[in-house]
Amino acid sequence: MAVKVSTNGTGFEFGIPKQLFSLPPGSGEWDVTADGKKFFVPVPAGSQGDRTPITVVLNWQADLKK
Repeated sequence: MAVKVSTNGTGFEFGIPKQLFSLPPGSGEWDVTADGKKFFVPVPAGSQGDRTPITVVLNWQADLKK
């Protein structure tokens, strides 16, 4: 959740809380980076739908010389 907080000279004023994101069931504990810009969330396997395989090409520079 996030909420805007401001001061009015004698105290604090709070805005309306807003949900930042929702977590899938069973995601477990989460953490935030030291700079506060990213969240680390463990996501159970298979919860992200179809996965696209990646191809890793080793020694690709040798192929350029052919």
